[in-house]
Amino acid sequence: MNISGTAKFNESVDTIWQALHTEEILVSAIPGCQSLILNDDVEYDVNLRLGVASVKGEYTGKVKIEDLEEPIHYKLYAAGSGKPGFVDATLECKIEPLEDGCQVVWTCEAEIGGTIASVGNRVIGGIAKFLAGNFFKDVKKQLLTRA
Repeated sequence: MNISGTAKFNESVDTIWQALHTEEILVSAIPGCQSLILNDDVEYDVNLRLGVASVKGEYTGKVKIEDLEEPIHYKLYAAGSGKPGFVDATLECKIEPLEDGCQVVWTCEAEIGGTIASVGNRVIGGIAKFLAGNFFKDVKKQLLTRA
């Protein structure tokens, strides 16, 4: 499954870079995030509780950040599994300056298996884009709260 999107912000590239690398903001913004624990500078343990259609469950996994080009680019590798199945994903994230802020341009390739895959890529793709939209809205809320 491949999905992509863009999120616009009124804040600077540096501010958004910092927000996307701040544990407190990420835990609040990642849909279903129960915990996010930094193991070293680039790897996290993550625990999520999510539901897709009638398939609900808890997932544990690891997220690793690579190809860092602060403050404009990084790749995120995520692998997680739980009773409903597994997800392996690669997310590429670019932060581009705009006249009145910046935008995050992202692309994601994901492999999904197990019971959750029975929902279908089309449905899962739509839900994934919806969750990504919610993530960026919640990052914006967190930034407003902190201002």
